[in-house]
Amino acid sequence: MTEERKLLVGFDLCNDFSQISCYSRKSFEPESICYTDDDTKYMIPTVLGVRKDTKEWLFGEDAIAKVKLDQAVLIDQIVDRICKREEFYVFDVKISPEAVLEKYFRKCLSLLKRYYPNDMVAKLVVTIPVLDLNLIKTIYKALEALALEKDRVSIQSHTQSAVNFAMSQNRDLWMNDVGIFDFEENGLQYYQIKINRKHVPMTITVTQKDLSDTLSYDLLEDLDDKESLSYIFENLAKSVLYKQLVTTLYMTGKGFEGTWADEVFKHLCAGRRVFKGQNLYTKGACYYARQLSGEGRSEDFIYLTEEMIASSVGVALYKDARLNEYTLVKAGTLWYEASCEVRLILDDMDEIIISVQDLYSKEVHKHEISLAALEKRPPKMTRIELRISFDDPNTCIVTVKDMGFGEYFPSTNQVIEQTITLSY
Repeated sequence: MTEERKLLVGFDLCNDFSQISCYSRKSFEPESICYTDDDTKYMIPTVLGVRKDTKEWLFGEDAIAKVKLDQAVLIDQIVDRICKREEFYVFDVKISPEAVLEKYFRKCLSLLKRYYPNDMVAKLVVTIPVLDLNLIKTIYKALEALALEKDRVSIQSHTQSAVNFAMSQNRDLWMNDVGIFDFEENGLQYYQIKINRKHVPMTITVTQKDLSDTLSYDLLEDLDDKESLSYIFENLAKSVLYKQLVTTLYMTGKGFEGTWADEVFKHLCAGRRVFKGQNLYTKGACYYARQLSGEGRSEDFIYLTEEMIASSVGVALYKDARLNEYTLVKAGTLWYEASCEVRLILDDMDEIIISVQDLYSKEVHKHEISLAALEKRPPKMTRIELRISFDDPNTCIVTVKDMGFGEYFPSTNQVIEQTITLSY
């Protein structure tokens, strides 16, 4: 497969609408994949439909249109129902969540063929509003059914996609902090991307402020006086930006549709750049797909959003007669993707030392994993599997399994497990 035929795709999966973007090697930017020939139709309703006569599966606006004509049954609220572990039924037949999501992904990804009829997906990054483990597992299963294995798929939150988008822009747009106002059905949210340039490599963190108590989506729909609405928004924006060095602001979410906030945007432009658009997250995911492909930016960053691990985890190993520190998991890794398996041959030792180094303080904490429970054998005649996994960003699970030593010493299948807390 030539480099030009490898598609780098960002997929924003939300409960109401979804979006797809694909990295263009002509413009060198993510470009939205439109639902129809109308290049403004890139918002795809996250719904499925099944025709009553032919049992054909439909999606998006086609599904909604047939349901309105009473020619199909509707499957909506897909993301929320998966998160809540609700069941799906079509014509009284139970359908698994991964099968439902597989149908939706299949339909949406088929849109890529209109643009790139002979190309294959090399990397697909799915971004979701809030990380939910059940949803993450279902997404992986659904995409696996489409022959998209984990080596080609990554899942991240809107927060990380926003960081990827912001930091992929020209450097003058992130000379200082970057702010994002997100106005969706859960109300107005503000995110501030903070860049620590004193740390090497530079670290990026995100703070969030929930402003929905003051400016909710219901207020947007109910309040006829748009001047009052813009007044409320301007006061909120000025309060969160007070004494903050913010170079650029991004406005996203369907709550900003229309012109009611345009005058406020003009006022906020004093000393900073302001952009408005609905495809920030899908394009951020697309930038991350490019990074995963090895074509990403040259800047040296470590993202430390709430779903990232803030410490490196390693183990001391002998290699070429020298003791070396082997990194098992790097700081800045998504916790639900942070896993490592290595096979080791033990010398005359009763313990393994796991090192945890905090990214900020550089302090190293040692954790002893006792091997006393393993069957005693001569030195260098015991082979183990050392596995690292995470339950959350601060909880590391270390598992040691006896693998035996060929025909000489069969495996006992003994397992030792220990939990390490990374935050101190």
